[in-house]
Amino acid sequence: MFAIILLAAITLHLSPSIESAAVTCKADDEEPWSYHGRNNGPSAWGERFPTCFGREQSPIAIKTKDTILDISAKKLLMKNYEIPITKATIVNNGHSVQITPRDNVARTIEIQGCTYTFQQLHFHWGSRYDRGSEHTLNDVRYALEAHFVHSSKDNAIAVVGVLFQAGTRNNAAFQPISNVLPCIPFKDNSVDLQSNLILNQLLPSNPASYFHYDGSLTTPGCSENVSWFVLKAINQIGEQQLTELRNLYSTTKNKANAACKIIDNFRPLQPLNGRTVFESPN
Repeated sequence: MFAIILLAAITLHLSPSIESAAVTCKADDEEPWSYHGRNNGPSAWGERFPTCFGREQSPIAIKTKDTILDISAKKLLMKNYEIPITKATIVNNGHSVQITPRDNVARTIEIQGCTYTFQQLHFHWGSRYDRGSEHTLNDVRYALEAHFVHSSKDNAIAVVGVLFQAGTRNNAAFQPISNVLPCIPFKDNSVDLQSNLILNQLLPSNPASYFHYDGSLTTPGCSENVSWFVLKAINQIGEQQLTELRNLYSTTKNKANAACKIIDNFRPLQPLNGRTVFESPN
């Protein structure tokens, strides 16, 4: 009899937790797409954005045992990345934090004779240290992935992806972003950059070795005109800085609740469908 009473007491004690675990962000369901909505999450993106059901989608699982070494490939050089960004808009777009420079400096990469100009930087992160990155490397998913998005004159896109592992110390290069995150807690909040941001310092190396493949944007409409360059070397970000990102909301202030935090904002891995992943020499 005592055991039955004890079990009932434990059940009553746990009930609030069980109920709170079921809380969802209803505002996510009102968006054209989301990461966690009931009917508009990643598995349903293609219903509204057909290209998301395409055969050359991103992200993918990169496995070094399956990559092809391209001995003719040179290290990827990001030009003018060492020039500090002095003017930029930082916005919480409800899916990520995006930094768009406004300083009229051409930061570029060159691919097969074509110049791609840097347009914006954004991030994908997780609820734990072992999840967050969109690409995986040898079955490891990292805490955060940064996407440096570039475009050419003919609207082709090249994205440089940088994987970050969680660490105890903050990343000093990321701090200009961390400093303004409290100013953009809710969707559509934006703020001007308040201290210089040096993109070069967010890279593990420049020029850099990389994995390359043809893929897509990782958010709707999932356009398949993207050249991906995922850097081999791993960078580091502080756990405190990750917590600051996890405290951002995916909704406007009037719709926010505890379930509406921007976390695990990464798309599930997509099939290769016969594509080749190339590897640059070290």
